Amino acid sequence: MSAYKLLITNDAVFDALDATNYYRSVQLGLEDRFLAELKDAYTKISENLQYYGFISSKGRKRFRKIKLNKFPFVVIFNIVDNTVTVVSVFNTKQNPKFK
Repeated sequence: MSAYKLLITNDAVFDALDATNYYRSVQLGLEDRFLAELKDAYTKISENLQYYGFISSKGRKRFRKIKLNKFPFVVIFNIVDNTVTVVSVFNTKQNPKFK
């Protein structure tokens, strides 16, 4: 198995920061649980990236997703050569079709 480089786009970083700030405002320490689960998702992507399903976009399968277990988010990523690029940390409550 080849080593994959994990790249997280600025948009995905901002998505995660927004969620972190929201969870911190709801309950102190909840943001830490969110970040731990997000980190776990990044690890799973790195170790088993072919396992995660595609998201169809007009018939093309370019992006994959992994669901967070305890938070209503999916991590959306693609694979090009040896780089896994996380493009979004998406709140599924904004658009439930991505669950």
